[in-house]
Amino acid sequence: MTAAHDPTDHHMAAARHHEQAAYFHREASRHYQIGKDYAHAAHQALVAHGHELRAMEHGQEARAAYARHEGSPLPGYLARATPQSTAVAAPQRLTGAEHHVAAAGHHDAASQRHVKAGAHGSADHHIRAHHETQKALDHGKHAIFHADQAALAHMELYGCQPEADTI
Repeated sequence: MTAAHDPTDHHMAAARHHEQAAYFHREASRHYQIGKDYAHAAHQALVAHGHELRAMEHGQEARAAYARHEGSPLPGYLARATPQSTAVAAPQRLTGAEHHVAAAGHHDAASQRHVKAGAHGSADHHIRAHHETQKALDHGKHAIFHADQAALAHMELYGCQPEADTI
């Protein structure tokens, strides 16, 4: 899936991709807020999405490495942990720019969690590393949720021309 094989390498790569995704989400938000270049904002959101996917890929590789780590079995509740829902408890109405800011915040948190997980993994504290990795992945899922909501807001406001698709 990815070139890195060591969980620490995966954490560092995931952290870098989360940082890049946060940067591009902030840039997209800024473009929406100044209200001029919506096409450029959408392009930056697309680049952020690519970094999101790479970060999640590296995070999942790190988590898989801890789950199969020999000599340090994970407690059953961690080995069978199911992903947390990204559903919002109460409907919130955020603008596309606000969704990009929220996504950037989750990417920042995920990056920090991956750095912590890498440090725990390097110190052979695999259970702590697995726990931090799961928190990073959860933040990543929340970031993707907000990125998706920003894309929906963009489509609703600046949308597509459905009649052009039928030609």
